[in-house]
Amino acid sequence: MISQERLLVLAVLFTMALGVSLTLEPGIDLPYGLALALLAGVSVPYLLHTHPAYVFSPTRLIIPAGVALAAPSIARLLANNSVVLVGVFGPPTLLYACIYAEYQVVRPSTSDKAQLARFVLTLAAYVVALAIFVLLEDAKARALISAPLAALTGGLLALRLFTVDQRQEARTGLYAAAIGLTMAEVIWPLNYWVLSAAAGAAALLMVFYVVVGVARHLLARDASWRLLVEYVTVGATGALFIVMASRL
Repeated sequence: MISQERLLVLAVLFTMALGVSLTLEPGIDLPYGLALALLAGVSVPYLLHTHPAYVFSPTRLIIPAGVALAAPSIARLLANNSVVLVGVFGPPTLLYACIYAEYQVVRPSTSDKAQLARFVLTLAAYVVALAIFVLLEDAKARALISAPLAALTGGLLALRLFTVDQRQEARTGLYAAAIGLTMAEVIWPLNYWVLSAAAGAAALLMVFYVVVGVARHLLARDASWRLLVEYVTVGATGALFIVMASRL
């Protein structure tokens, strides 16, 4: 069984680290986030190795490391908007939930606990995607910088989402790479569209949700025209709301 005490200690240390990060200069957020991502990446196999069926896989590091990487910048962004407690306590809580969920899905299972763990990991992946997309849109960096970062974010998170329910295959990596390329292509024109960081990030998340959803059904070989129409409808509705919001 995973050590709840050690997992709780990690969450507490992570919370303290985020609190300290708010007292530092804003320019330190990225290297600080990289250091926290390294800490999370090392902690995952250390905490999961107690599972009798555990075998190291780099994909299990993606979501926890993503939470840690974005945490300092998101904490500062939320602190500037007077919701500092959410920024300091939210990421450690999510990190705790992600690592615990990763433990539950080490061995494929249809139990209620395993299904809840898959839901937590899926939700966390979209939260991490939204957080990084917000940071990319808020930075308003050149497409030469933002496009590769969006591709890396989308591709890695898609890869983990694809492997939560099944083993990694060659075509799984190809689908993830295609999604990464899609995200790079989408953020390119968004850089020239006058949108707030929140609206731009919402647009990127909408695209990510649609392409990942369609790809997951294609990988599972249960795609149908009904599902395709459903995702296209969701995408079109989301695009309409974003366009309307950009004109307010």
